[in-house]
Amino acid sequence: MPRSFGTASPWPPPGETVVAVEGGTSWDAVAAGQKLGLEALSILEGETARRPGPVIWDARRKPRIYFLVPPRSTIEVERFGCRLLSLGDYVAVPGALAIQPPGPHWLVPPDRADPERLGDPLLLASAIERVANARWATSFYASGHHLQVLADAAQLDGRACLRCNTTEPPLHPVGSGAAQDDAGVARPFDPVFCTSRLEPELMPKEASE
Repeated sequence: MPRSFGTASPWPPPGETVVAVEGGTSWDAVAAGQKLGLEALSILEGETARRPGPVIWDARRKPRIYFLVPPRSTIEVERFGCRLLSLGDYVAVPGALAIQPPGPHWLVPPDRADPERLGDPLLLASAIERVANARWATSFYASGHHLQVLADAAQLDGRACLRCNTTEPPLHPVGSGAAQDDAGVARPFDPVFCTSRLEPELMPKEASE
């Protein structure tokens, strides 16, 4: 018998098996579209030192990313095309060894040292909203380096650091940038960086003095 997770169904199932598990007891699941989910996960990994909580990728039929969060979480994500799955909803939960396709598998397996650790719903909601309202932007430098990030309106308008999103001055214009519009066309913008996020070879003279 697989070990239990609180009073829930098997957690996780053994080997590479897949079990349909009902939410709402030991966890709820936030289901996101593949593109939005992967981009939100990238943000979460940066904000949690690569400990975003368990995440499942199910690429069958209509690909979905499932973020497992505490049960009875209050998270408003429906307006971004996501769904909160709880009691009465089932998620295909992969076995502990299922960490690659085909079939449902773990993008981020449960923490072996802390198997009851789940994702932070507030951080997840913030990451989803940021992705939904952001655009991929690339900043180019004379040195030949480039940086690609998900940028929000403040970053694209030069009001926030392209790396950390702070609006605290001083902000330094560096290089040139291009961001995709709704039609996928690259539009120019002027990236700025806070002093703490400037690499030495990119730092303007006035910032290094």
